[in-house]
Amino acid sequence: MSHTRTTLSPLEQLDLVFSILKTISAAMVTLLGVPFRGASGHPKAMKHVIHTALRVMNARASAKQIQNISASTDEAYAAFAKAKGFKLTSTNLPEDATAHWIGSPDAKRILVVFHGGGFVYPATTQFQFVYDVQKEAGDGTAGIVLSYSLAPGKPYPHQLKQAVALMSYLINEAGKKPEDILLVGDSAGANLILGVISHLLHPHPDASIPPLDMNSSLKGVLLVSPWVNFSPVAASYRTNRKKDFVNQQILTKWGRYYMGTAALDAYNQPVTANDKWWQGMDTKVRDVLVTSGENEVMFDDTRAFSETLKQSFPSLEVQFVKGETHDQLFMDPVVGEKVVSDSAKIIKSWVLARL
Repeated sequence: MSHTRTTLSPLEQLDLVFSILKTISAAMVTLLGVPFRGASGHPKAMKHVIHTALRVMNARASAKQIQNISASTDEAYAAFAKAKGFKLTSTNLPEDATAHWIGSPDAKRILVVFHGGGFVYPATTQFQFVYDVQKEAGDGTAGIVLSYSLAPGKPYPHQLKQAVALMSYLINEAGKKPEDILLVGDSAGANLILGVISHLLHPHPDASIPPLDMNSSLKGVLLVSPWVNFSPVAASYRTNRKKDFVNQQILTKWGRYYMGTAALDAYNQPVTANDKWWQGMDTKVRDVLVTSGENEVMFDDTRAFSETLKQSFPSLEVQFVKGETHDQLFMDPVVGEKVVSDSAKIIKSWVLARL
């Protein structure tokens, strides 16, 4: 399962209070300085304030504290199902994973979602995205969201094992055809998808990760703001640091939580793979779309990764969206943004065209 709410010691609870107070203080100071933020800040005043608050909170709070105040993926799914009035339908998988359905498990076409959150946060607004897509696509389509274990309680490669377990279940037990499966992953979830693709191309050397065999190509892969580098040193981490809601410090910390004692390689840090690594991907996936906001701190890494991937997958589609920040499709509902972003329109259109 994704996680159960952690229990904090009295000292950890007190520290969490300090983190919240510091976040509120930073938000108030930032609000006063909004007129003077200049071009380095977010162009929207309230997002400038909210993103500052999120950076302060995530930089100071531990994963344990974050997971204490966050509903787990399983809890979020139950609450969402209750709000929308549909029956809970979940599948238990190997490696202590669970997958949650929206729509009938008997549907032909399957939208598989690996959620983001730095491998520290559970799924949140991904359920609404799946629900909306499933409703528009119709009864022949169902969505399934993987509830994977969070770091640092379960570090890499446990999440990759769980992702492979879900894909194996869909193809080998549920009888779904790869050409009817569309994978969507945002941020850390996109990293996980790329780990699965790498495993398809080059079976992982860890024998505890079983091979994944397919007799046809996946319908498509959508990588939303993919987290492809755990060494955040590119120029965009500096130029976009006051626009985005994550920064170098946060991503370094979360990357360490996730990796634990494991070594960095092409399976978990895709930006380090050369074009030869991705050769043959066109036999595993029909269509691939990468999206990124130009105001993301990860922008340079995503661009470098996309350029490498395109050498081996020439049909790769890439959409760099002006003025947008990290994972905007799923973050806008979190921060209360009502205006539908350009990336949201691009992504929804691309997904529905394939379902």
